Amino acid sequence: MLACGALLSTPARRGAAQSASPVLISQAGSTRAVAYESTTRVPEPFAPTAPVRFGPDERTRLMLFAMNLHLAPGEDAASMTADAEDEAHRTYALAVEHVGPVPGQEWMTSIVVRLNDQLAADAGDVLVRITYKGAPSNRVRVALGHVGGGPPDDPGSVPTPAVAAPTPTPNSNPVTAGNLSTSDVQTVIAQAVSAAAALNRAVTVAVTDREGNTLGLFRMTGAPTTTRISGGGLSGQGLEGLDVPSQLAAVSKAGTASVFSTQGNAFTSRTASFIIQEHFPPGTAFQPGGPLFGVQFSQLPCSDIKRPALPLGLSADPGSAPLYKNGAAVGGVGIEGDGLYTLDKDPADFDKPFEELVAVAAQRGFQPPDLIRGDNIIVGGVRLAYLNVTDADAPRPATTPFASLSGTLLSPVVAAQPSEFVPTTTGGVSGAADTRFFPFVGSTSGSANALTAADVQRIINQAAQQADITRAAIRQPLGSAARVSISVVDVDGNVLGIFRTTDAPVFGFDVSVQKARTAAFYSNRNAGALLRAAGFGSYVDRAAADGLRLDGSVAFTDRAGGFLSRPFYPDGLNPNPAGPFSREITEWSVFNDGLQLDLVKTNLLAALSGANVNCTSIPNLPNGIQIFPGSVPLYKNGELVGAIGISGDGVEQDDLISAAGANGYEPPAAIRADQIIVRGTRLPFLKFPRSPNL
Repeated sequence: MLACGALLSTPARRGAAQSASPVLISQAGSTRAVAYESTTRVPEPFAPTAPVRFGPDERTRLMLFAMNLHLAPGEDAASMTADAEDEAHRTYALAVEHVGPVPGQEWMTSIVVRLNDQLAADAGDVLVRITYKGAPSNRVRVALGHVGGGPPDDPGSVPTPAVAAPTPTPNSNPVTAGNLSTSDVQTVIAQAVSAAAALNRAVTVAVTDREGNTLGLFRMTGAPTTTRISGGGLSGQGLEGLDVPSQLAAVSKAGTASVFSTQGNAFTSRTASFIIQEHFPPGTAFQPGGPLFGVQFSQLPCSDIKRPALPLGLSADPGSAPLYKNGAAVGGVGIEGDGLYTLDKDPADFDKPFEELVAVAAQRGFQPPDLIRGDNIIVGGVRLAYLNVTDADAPRPATTPFASLSGTLLSPVVAAQPSEFVPTTTGGVSGAADTRFFPFVGSTSGSANALTAADVQRIINQAAQQADITRAAIRQPLGSAARVSISVVDVDGNVLGIFRTTDAPVFGFDVSVQKARTAAFYSNRNAGALLRAAGFGSYVDRAAADGLRLDGSVAFTDRAGGFLSRPFYPDGLNPNPAGPFSREITEWSVFNDGLQLDLVKTNLLAALSGANVNCTSIPNLPNGIQIFPGSVPLYKNGELVGAIGISGDGVEQDDLISAAGANGYEPPAAIRADQIIVRGTRLPFLKFPRSPNL
């Protein structure tokens, strides 16, 4: 593992002249290099031929990492040399093809070298060093073909791991969740209120930062104080017909635009509505459910993972817009005023609700780049929804000064809050972690096969390295790499580690854990008993009627569990009956979707009333379950030991990255869900995108 945080600055790291020899980074307990194949990021032992052609030939290129190394202005890779010594004490020159700072970890330099043609394919360990301006580095061990053998370490050599400065706590984190200032927040609110007044409407306005912290909450005089949840289902079932404070809806709308949007995609609550319904596109019969079917029940206030939460989870009610500054995602604005918290069941009518008109007016001066808007992103041949109104549609009155607005400030206006995430690197991939779940730890389940910290590190490294070369499905420009959150849990749902690759959408932080926990839970031998004890025996009975015992005999991914959670089985084939974990379509709505909602409903309502409770009474599922793809249960020696969950990109990309992380920990083939036939249809296990790698 590389450093956990940025090193303290030294004159050399600040750009002064090189003052000492460079130091190649080794693993913490040995002189073995931290090294990866430069394009796939696969660790040693290295083959002589690269799986992905990097340059004019197919010879493998290695990426090494060094401290105390910064090229002077105007210098490039030609300023450095490298060599390797084999067991026969022959020395081979290694061509240096790239030298540069690691993005997000500029104190550290990456060096790409080409293996010499004369090096044996199965040489075993060789000693590698670099030399800059006549100053040689330490020598580190690199394995070619197999690990072991090779010349002895140099006299006096010691491990040279990257030494991190103290990791900041969230309250002292110098990184903020975007860079909205108090003046920015006041401007957005004033623009919203002025536009609403011009439309003769009274609304509640919420502004959140990039991670969903509420930065400002304003209710105009005369605005409705409550809103009714209505998704087209039967009142009184699930959350249908529930009246909630209108500010909760406004915050959830703003937060949805915030946590969904990144430097590569700008989404709204209308986008969410488009991708969570029973068909995709909505209203199109005989099509499968939306790619993020079920995501509305994430980011909940009863979650033990996401903080701050969104009061009503992710919102599908149009009336929000993401906020950007200089092309960078910084937050969101949400508008509530029509008395209904709902979704767009008929996107083909291109209605222009006044809440969305106000949101677009509020967004002026904070719009995202046109290229990354949701309506420039195509999933499965379908263009996503973004907004039904344009800037030209929205009113453009003179903006009333913030201090003169008529209404009530429900929470003080503040600037962007300290981020919950601190920069870090794992497996050579830059990203961020929450200090609650980092460094990675092993399971305390007591099993001899329990996941160790080293297992978790390997699993997350493998997933991060795959993500870094996976072609994204929901990001612009085309050819961008996927950006995801990666979570590993043990057999009981305890989080062992979470890592977000750079610019991964924040919503995936909570969802990736939900996915991992869901896969581990459904694959657990106690799943049926735990559900029955918690009062959900009817779902256990329905699953049993379909031949599914929920006793550990089947290894479930979320693709399989989600398939069983659709209001039509097989997915999309109306008017077939529902899957065993779903409501029938005559009762179903996005606010009454079956086991997923039933598990969390009681505690969600308690949390909205101020109770400090987990989302479910089942200890394995403290933030609920998730029912769209992106997870794999993990096994060691045939025993279930946990699961990996991925969230942040297209669901097929999430599946692919999950599978890469699970490499070496796969379930036995005979118990995979795709070996099971339910009602004449084989369950799915994983689905990969075509030509997935960049």
